[in-house]
Amino acid sequence: MNEIDYEEIANAVARRLMSMPPPEKVIWDSKDCASYLCISERHFIDKISKTHAFPTAIKLPSEKGKGHSRWRAHEVQAWVLKYKQKH
Repeated sequence: MNEIDYEEIANAVARRLMSMPPPEKVIWDSKDCASYLCISERHFIDKISKTHAFPTAIKLPSEKGKGHSRWRAHEVQAWVLKYKQKH
């Protein structure tokens, strides 16, 4: 029977966490935002991303001049928390 090397697992997790950017630096595309909100990407693009209160998109440059929108993950998460129901 194979022994589980918990120390190696812990080290792998620690290496992964250290390689991740800080939360305020993480950006999401429309697919990431839709997944987080548990809605379709089309609904996110057509409805949610265009609401006045939703965080402003970041437009990264591209070869054709019109980049795809991106959002700061922590801003999207904060936007969701504004709608937390009070019991």
